[in-house]
Amino acid sequence: MIVEGGINTMYKEQYIQLKKLDGLKSNSGTIGISGATVRVTNGSNMIEFNDLGEGLYYGELFNLKDTVGNVFQLTITLNGKLYEAQDQLIPVVPIENAFLPVEKSNLNNRWTVKVNKHLFGMRTSNKWLIMPQKDFSEDDISSFRSPFSYSYRLGAPNVLNNLLGKTYNYDVSLKDSLIVSKFSESPRYSRFIYNLFQETEWKGLLSAVPANVEGNISNNALGFFYVMDGVRKSIPIKDIRTSK
Repeated sequence: MIVEGGINTMYKEQYIQLKKLDGLKSNSGTIGISGATVRVTNGSNMIEFNDLGEGLYYGELFNLKDTVGNVFQLTITLNGKLYEAQDQLIPVVPIENAFLPVEKSNLNNRWTVKVNKHLFGMRTSNKWLIMPQKDFSEDDISSFRSPFSYSYRLGAPNVLNNLLGKTYNYDVSLKDSLIVSKFSESPRYSRFIYNLFQETEWKGLLSAVPANVEGNISNNALGFFYVMDGVRKSIPIKDIRTSK
């Protein structure tokens, strides 16, 4: 089983996806897993997830004022087997106090915003979603395939690897704004993402030997159950730093 998703404090709606490899396909495709019992607990607080079909499960976050400590536990029961995971809720640093992985440039009076997908050696580990307001949709946050960016406390695995320099680029005007969403990551979740990219996106000819991608799901399941604190801010393009 493969587990994707977790808790995001920015929203009341929470989503967890369960998948498995499709043995009928030679390209290692996946199919959703239905019929599981999915719960997340924090002390006496509990989120019961409903099966929406095709492996997607939905629940509603409790009042965060009732949070007990910072540990959230996932419990999945499927076909008589129990799968468990834990992650920590780390308070997010306000956006105005953080270095943003974005800059703007001007060529022939045409403005472009460039968002770095990876930043290394930062003070905190975070996940970002930075998009022009005109392109942003609430569905982007709940999507598992949105143009997220990542900042790591760890250094770059190989400074010669040009695969680390991926960016997202958007054409904008100075009258536009960016929607900046920032999410905290626990140390273990950040390490998981770092190792996962070593096995996938960063795996080039110059890459070091990839690390084993160890998640936090018990019973030999794959993936990671995360808990993220989130904040969002609208920032005018004119206030974004200009590249040199």
